[in-house]
Amino acid sequence: MSEKPHVVFVDDEPRILDGLRRMLRKESARWDMSFAGGAGEALAVMENRRCNVVVSDFRMPGMDGGELLSRVQSLYPGTARVILSGQTGENDVLRVIALAHQFLTKPAARDELVQTLERLIAAQAASGDDSARRDVSMVSSLPSAPSLVIELIAALNAEDASAESVGAIIEQDPAAAAKVLHLVNSSASMVSHKVTRVVQAVALLGTQRVRGLVLMHDVVRSFDPHGVLPTDWIQRLTDHSVHTSHLARELAGPAPWHNEAFTAGLLHEVGQLVLASSRHEEYPGVLKIKDQATGTPDDAADEPLTLDDIERAALGTCHSDAGANLLALWGLSAAVVESVAGHAGATPGAVDDPRSAVAVAHRLVEAELGTVCGAPADDSAAFEEQLGAHERAVVERWRTTLRR
Repeated sequence: MSEKPHVVFVDDEPRILDGLRRMLRKESARWDMSFAGGAGEALAVMENRRCNVVVSDFRMPGMDGGELLSRVQSLYPGTARVILSGQTGENDVLRVIALAHQFLTKPAARDELVQTLERLIAAQAASGDDSARRDVSMVSSLPSAPSLVIELIAALNAEDASAESVGAIIEQDPAAAAKVLHLVNSSASMVSHKVTRVVQAVALLGTQRVRGLVLMHDVVRSFDPHGVLPTDWIQRLTDHSVHTSHLARELAGPAPWHNEAFTAGLLHEVGQLVLASSRHEEYPGVLKIKDQATGTPDDAADEPLTLDDIERAALGTCHSDAGANLLALWGLSAAVVESVAGHAGATPGAVDDPRSAVAVAHRLVEAELGTVCGAPADDSAAFEEQLGAHERAVVERWRTTLRR
């Protein structure tokens, strides 16, 4: 029988812990729950037993919730981190949302709390083994192309900075877009639905808060401090993602999910950024094998190697899974998460949801501009012929614009 997930709740007020016990009594059949009266007690519990999720108040005497989450991130990187607090000022919010996977306000509704914990536990289970779980749980920020970091800081410092001007730059940067959408979707008090548009996310956060996060809390950072990755890799990945996002939105046409298609297209390769950050010693070798891969996995196989194949062999996980698991932890919509997980699985036919839009766009952009994670293919023309009439027309317009 498999071990039940373990959730640790931390609050210095006994009545709050008693209320949580009563509220979640029915969940005891599927979760083991511990209730700690402070950060020190919580760390003692976690020292003796693995914890899947820690849910902590922020304002506590001695070690506050922010310091507790920082220690949990360092000591137990596979544990998901949640702040449940009713007393957080602006500076505290900036600090917390750089550390927590989710930020809930007191009093949290039972359904809201249960759904948040269910999603975090499911995302952990999908992450695979402990090392793969650490890949996504440890990530607080992702690397950006250096030129985009400079451009974003300049836009945020401008006197006429607006959600539109800042959002337009963030829509060119998968790393910054992922973090901004995480910050909005991790706070249930901010929105009542999943936000998928970057400009809307910036407007909800406010340009001053985004500025504080970028300049003071390192949620967007420059590329490769270790200096071991190919110098043009992140720029090629960024360009590919931007092209894929625009083509995916065009393929969606007037469909109500066109914003999700755009955002999923922009974020579909963030798993590479995750693995480059968490496995910085090993990932350059993975990319080198990918660049050199022109044959087959073995003499008996006919299929050429994809980046997912190489990553699984070398790391035991792959960027498609790592990206989807990170975005699930960060609270993005199921449609975006599913699109990221399935971006390498394009099939011919009509585009009828964000996942198919991203997969088709990804394959066609690779055929036009070079592969970033797929295997070299010479059947792109045959694939395109099997698309629907609308899709072929969109692709032809896109290709004409691209070549201009």
